[in-house]
Amino acid sequence: MPRRVNLASPESNDVMTHPLDCIFDPRGIAIVGASHNKTKRGYQAVRALQEAGYKGRIYPVNPKGGELLGLHVAKSIAEIEGDPELALVCAPARAVPEILEDCAAKGIRAAVVLALGFRESGEQGAALEAEISEIVRRTGIRVVGPNTSGVLNLPKKLNLVGARGVRTGNLALLAQSGNMTLALITQATARSNQGFSVVVGVGNQTDIAYHEYLEYLETDPHTTAVLMCVEGFQDGQKFLETARRVTPKKPIILLKMGRSKAGRASAKSHTGAIAGSYPVLHSALKQVGVIEVTRTDEQFHVGETLARQPEIKAGLGVAILSDGGGHATVATDSLAEAGVPLARLSEKTQDRLREILSPAANVAGPVDVAGAADMDPCIFIRCIEALMEDEGVGGVLWIGLFGGYHIRFAEELVSAEEETAAEVLKVASSAGKPLVVHSLYARKRSEPVRILSRGGVPVVESLNVACRCITAAYERGQFLSRRLELPAVEIKPAWRGFDAARREGRRALLLTEATDLVREYDISIAPSRLCASAAEAAHYVEETDGRVALKVVSAAISHKTDAGGVLLNIREAEEARSGFDQIRQNAAEYADAHSLNHDFEGVLASPMLPQPLAEVIVGIKRNSQYGLVLMFGLGGIAVEVLRDVVLRILPISRADALEMIDQIKAAPLLRGLRGRPPVDYDALVDLMMGLADCAMSNPDIAELELNPVFAYADRAVAVDVRAFLKKPSREASVKA
Repeated sequence: MPRRVNLASPESNDVMTHPLDCIFDPRGIAIVGASHNKTKRGYQAVRALQEAGYKGRIYPVNPKGGELLGLHVAKSIAEIEGDPELALVCAPARAVPEILEDCAAKGIRAAVVLALGFRESGEQGAALEAEISEIVRRTGIRVVGPNTSGVLNLPKKLNLVGARGVRTGNLALLAQSGNMTLALITQATARSNQGFSVVVGVGNQTDIAYHEYLEYLETDPHTTAVLMCVEGFQDGQKFLETARRVTPKKPIILLKMGRSKAGRASAKSHTGAIAGSYPVLHSALKQVGVIEVTRTDEQFHVGETLARQPEIKAGLGVAILSDGGGHATVATDSLAEAGVPLARLSEKTQDRLREILSPAANVAGPVDVAGAADMDPCIFIRCIEALMEDEGVGGVLWIGLFGGYHIRFAEELVSAEEETAAEVLKVASSAGKPLVVHSLYARKRSEPVRILSRGGVPVVESLNVACRCITAAYERGQFLSRRLELPAVEIKPAWRGFDAARREGRRALLLTEATDLVREYDISIAPSRLCASAAEAAHYVEETDGRVALKVVSAAISHKTDAGGVLLNIREAEEARSGFDQIRQNAAEYADAHSLNHDFEGVLASPMLPQPLAEVIVGIKRNSQYGLVLMFGLGGIAVEVLRDVVLRILPISRADALEMIDQIKAAPLLRGLRGRPPVDYDALVDLMMGLADCAMSNPDIAELELNPVFAYADRAVAVDVRAFLKKPSREASVKA
């Protein structure tokens, strides 16, 4: 029987500072599947470790034994003469389970499994992967992958990827795609002075998932920012929890692959239809401070910006410095579309710029030097100094030809450009504000460009990418300025009214049940009464002073308007009688047309409310990957058409709820337009927090929606509610 490996309590006397140190800083490595064939990973891995200067012992393993690159080759894992902590498994998928068993028996704490052919390849592969999971559970051995490109820890001279010439730096990279890993390493080598601390091909995440690697990087002294290329998470909630803790200390820059293919769970409410997996992740990333990029050419440069440049302090804007009006206009448009404000330059700054530049120059911003640098690039030193010293400037985007004036005009200008680069570094460093440089000559990697790059300033060939870099510095500043503490979660007693639905096999609560549910959590909803007959409906109208609304009560019908299940402005008893019969007939026809059970319970009668200032929607969807998702937006029947909504992962604070209200496109309508009063924000927040309490206190709830909510100047009242329960059986996880 293999002995269990305990990562937290090693049998040796050495103290491990982190459970994953056996992967990132192992004392010894077994290369299982070592080979004399130079094209095989089993050869390349040994060579790469030796070339990198790895300080630990290397133990090649191959049934033929012998010697490899000056090292004794053990014929089996059991025959290794030493105690490796990590194994690199260079073997076919079918051999992996037995190898992991042997590793665990030897006391090897972790394994990096390169092989393909697991769940990504079909049922047989999935069975093999399940076998690996069982070995991990039983023995305690940790597994990177399978289907991984390997692991790099450059400060520790650990190279289990086999790549050559990777520059050491302070960016970490976690990626599922080997090609994306290679692309980012290539970008770093060709276009920057920045390099990498740790690189991990996370592969299938059969054992170790993204959040665990992130926990390691949180305290890694060599890492100042983390790049992530993600296809899916094994545990999205755990990742978000970890990211929320890490992002205040270290930026995370994430590229989500497969956004357009993200699956959506079947949804019976508007909330469920809108809150698909990727929209939820997109909102959640912003909520926890992760910087999301959508283009492969952006990620590395955004990462090097946030790794070595400060953020833009909240309340400040970006100053653009250009040697051409066209580029300045494009940059202005790009920043405006991203919601990044341009800095308003003070009169003092504008006066300084007028003294430096010709009368033709635009000094109000964007600042255009109007050709003044063509013969004297040093003019940029004084311009950047003036901009950096302006109290309203949070950062500078410098765009144009820098680094190429000596190429474009005269070779003699190279010394002036070098001087400019060195002095600008001092100015930016002293100001403590970010500087991003766009240059048409960035790819040339001239010495002026190299000086800036060595000093931590990104120099980017694409203007759009340069704009994304300075935007990321702005986004990070906005995030860090917000209060980061999570609100205290108070789980209230669960509602006891689900029994009837469970007993009858219903996932949908009746309108009457859903109304009782939300009232239990102090949610303001219109008064109502169930009328089981036409006579009861008529009697309700007679005793009510004013107009009445009638709504169908049927577990089979969630969208009542679509089924002809709503009648408004009922004034007379006879209208109520005929209306009741009409709703019952409409419901029966709708049920027959859609092959639904006809379970008409009656109508819910309620007084008509006054015309609101606005109709909004508040809903909650339980996402299998990320937990409870709160949606707020413009409501009514057009919600799925307009999709003017914002999403947040629960729990949230009242400040978060207020921010959600202000972030929808229709927010000006809620604030009051053309003499109309604003809606009662506090009442809306009360309603949102009440719905959140309800969902968090009732694990049975899958979807819960208030739509429409009538928003008034002095209150907010839910007019309709839908509630759906989770399936009784455990549903399979859907990876975003």
